[in-house]
Amino acid sequence: MMNEDIYVENFSGANDSIKIQAAIDYARTKKGKTVKLGNKDYLITKPIIIMQGVKLLFDYGTRFIVKGNFRVLEIQKNASLEGAYIAIDDPAFNSEVIYLNGKYKYYNTWHRTQIRDINIVNWHSSHKGIGLSLFSGGAGHEISFVNFENIKIAGMRIGIKLVASRPSSGFAWINANRFLSVSLDDCIEMITMSSSSTVPNEISGNQFKDLQIQPTSITTKVLKVSGQFNYFNGMIWDVSSIPQNRPVIELTANSMDTTLHIPSVPNNRIINNGQRNKVNL
Repeated sequence: MMNEDIYVENFSGANDSIKIQAAIDYARTKKGKTVKLGNKDYLITKPIIIMQGVKLLFDYGTRFIVKGNFRVLEIQKNASLEGAYIAIDDPAFNSEVIYLNGKYKYYNTWHRTQIRDINIVNWHSSHKGIGLSLFSGGAGHEISFVNFENIKIAGMRIGIKLVASRPSSGFAWINANRFLSVSLDDCIEMITMSSSSTVPNEISGNQFKDLQIQPTSITTKVLKVSGQFNYFNGMIWDVSSIPQNRPVIELTANSMDTTLHIPSVPNNRIINNGQRNKVNL
């Protein structure tokens, strides 16, 4: 028996957020695991959780229009998001747009968590909120072997934020992820990472390939790195547009064996406080 298609438009609810969540919850219990959105705008006023084993698939003309201040999409282990266009239409918004929490233990290469073909744009000049946020902070919490592909983020306070905080016991990781063909534009901070250099709270072995980054006069930092063996390759445009000649790339004291290949950034705009980092060699 073939898996059924699950269409959001076949579900009812007091608002679009509730209707979408109802479709996702239904898919979680059925053989059909792909929830398809209509070719229309959805007004999003409440958080949505993509449950384990479910893919949320946008049509080419689908848009989420976000009103309010809340985490927009939380993605559990073995869940996926594809084709999303998410517009922040509230100057008060100051939360995460896409959020992964290591408590769900995304690990092993056979898990299917994937986030691809995503556009996130803040329609206001508030420059608030975080486009993509990964967090691990408890014993055994882990985000690993997840692919983030063709991601475009514009107008946020932070484009991509990775945080591994020290757990009360055990280890917490954000390791071995791929960020492929990422474009960041007009964010105050583009990519930030916060962790120890290694366990118990580690961000290591992540690959950022084919970056295209466009800072503006509101940008204060393009890249802040911690952890071991992280790799960055790509282009940063118009570095001179970032005022005050401050460093735009910071390899923190907790960075080790970072490989940084972004030749468009002059060395005097890079601060390297880490160990054995390789900068534009």
